[in-house]
Amino acid sequence: MGDYMKFKFSYLIVVRILLVLLTLSLVVFIFSNSAQTAQVSSAYSGRVMAFLNSICAALKLNFTFNQSIVRTLAHFGEFGLLGVLSVSTFLSFFGIKAKTLIFSVLLPVSTAVIDECIQLFSDGRAFQFSDLVIDFTGSLLGVVGVFFIALLIHNHKTKNSEKEK
Repeated sequence: MGDYMKFKFSYLIVVRILLVLLTLSLVVFIFSNSAQTAQVSSAYSGRVMAFLNSICAALKLNFTFNQSIVRTLAHFGEFGLLGVLSVSTFLSFFGIKAKTLIFSVLLPVSTAVIDECIQLFSDGRAFQFSDLVIDFTGSLLGVVGVFFIALLIHNHKTKNSEKEK
């Protein structure tokens, strides 16, 4: 194996390991948030809300965040990022294939279901179908967005390599 191939192989392994670790870390972060009591979760949302409202005030924006908006954005953002990491991870292993898309959607969806189930055991928390919908929407946007960009890049490279022949 030539030096370039060794470097490319090593680089791919490092990328895969980093993507898996980032994805798993985000899942642990999501689950740890769900394990918090309602009181702790509300206090954290309140601090985030106050921070966002201070930014709006500093920018002289006529908008005020409430806890419902903050929680919705948190769910959407966390699972959007999970979708991005999920599809990036599976793309690094399988490339642009149907199974990449399927696994990339299944991981965040199963994480969302487990996440809501964890809340059944957290004091003052409950399983909320509306959160599942928000989680699914965020993750689907992340997965489809990254997969579409990867598909465009793949098609562009394929066209360029065909032109060179």
